[in-house]
Amino acid sequence: MSDDLILNKSEGQRSPKSKLRSRCPACGAWVNLRDTIEVWDLVNCPECDALLEVIDLRPPTLDYASSDEEDEEWDEDWEEDE
Repeated sequence: MSDDLILNKSEGQRSPKSKLRSRCPACGAWVNLRDTIEVWDLVNCPECDALLEVIDLRPPTLDYASSDEEDEEWDEDWEEDE
């Protein structure tokens, strides 16, 4: 086998079956994720439009994204405890 053939195979596009995806916790639809996705990135479900957060990459796992108000309440509780 030539080196050119090996290079072409390794640089090829991923097949549709190997794309990163995860199920929406709200409606159960598949959500396709880009290859450069990172933990804490936000995505929208294509079916129910729920705002979701990537909480794990192995396996790709989605959960409901917290709103800014929830984060602020948590920060206030944290400051009161100190």
